[in-house]
Amino acid sequence: MARNDYYVLLGVETSASRTQIRRAFRKLARKYHPVINPGDNVAAVRYQRIAEAFEVLVDPERRERYDDIGAEPEAPSHTEPARYGFEGFDFSLEDRREVDIFPDLFRRPTVGSRSARLDGEDIHHRLSISFNESLRGMESRFRVGRQISCETCEGFGEIPASQPRPCTACGGRGRATQTRGFMLFAKPCEKCEGAGLVARERCPDCEGGGRATEEQNISVEIPAGVSDGDKLSVPGMGNQGRGSGRPGDLYIHVQVQPDPLFSRKGDNLFCTVPISFAEAALGTKLDVPTTDGEVTLRVPAGVQSGQKLKLSGRGAPSRRSAEGRGDLFVVIHVVTPTVYDDRSRDLLRELDRLNPMDARESLRKSPQGVPP
Repeated sequence: MARNDYYVLLGVETSASRTQIRRAFRKLARKYHPVINPGDNVAAVRYQRIAEAFEVLVDPERRERYDDIGAEPEAPSHTEPARYGFEGFDFSLEDRREVDIFPDLFRRPTVGSRSARLDGEDIHHRLSISFNESLRGMESRFRVGRQISCETCEGFGEIPASQPRPCTACGGRGRATQTRGFMLFAKPCEKCEGAGLVARERCPDCEGGGRATEEQNISVEIPAGVSDGDKLSVPGMGNQGRGSGRPGDLYIHVQVQPDPLFSRKGDNLFCTVPISFAEAALGTKLDVPTTDGEVTLRVPAGVQSGQKLKLSGRGAPSRRSAEGRGDLFVVIHVVTPTVYDDRSRDLLRELDRLNPMDARESLRKSPQGVPP
């Protein structure tokens, strides 16, 4: 066999990395594995050869020796099972039983591995603002504690070891094996990732966690029209991930303080305005408060307590429309006068005689005896 046949068998360059070699082998294994090609001797031989090539090239020492002198390992006997398969799990060439071989194709990398990817967590922050700030919008500045990547280990939790040592988990072999019936399973050692040597050690600064807590100043624009209970998001400002994991998001939970004059429902505002008995009966003009200052409101004669008068476009800014606003509803509250003298009592009786009305007519018309 020529010196570069192993590279040719796997279809990779002589400068290929271990990751490229593993990827090339997995691709060929999916095509030629005996479990997928039962009874196909040609595929079985082809798979045996690519497994042999992979076993040599994935081992740094054997690959170096192969590149230097072109030496080949002793050819395995035909009864020896192939030692590699999907994502490192192997299946005996002599066993033709159907096996669940695909779940481990998507095996997650182990924590601490240089290929490990763990996304960061979201951060939740409660922000209390005034009613006026919720209508106008504002810039809010506050501090949050964030998990950031350790600068020493770049978030992986490990740094290069001063002296590589044999892996204690696999005894330096680089793989773990398990027998199930007539089948032999093998997979790369999770601790050393198949290298047989542990070339990394725990980061002393983050103690292997990959992250450190840091208080950071955050500046966020609170949009006009935000209401109590709204949740605003700031993408990427949560905790940073480990390794190459993406950061989480920052969620701001808005709490709007109550206002003594206005209440809110959706984009509409409500304001209760008291008027006298005479103003309610005769009608009047009132200067009523709005969020933009006082405006004059015409109150019709005969207005009832609890009746709502609308001022269009005087409500809260709408977050659904850049220029839209809700309405302001003025809730009339008729204040009943307290009568202290006989003259006033006589005038009220005369008023009732001249303007008779049945205030409880609705009670008699309701079949249940209550207002409809």
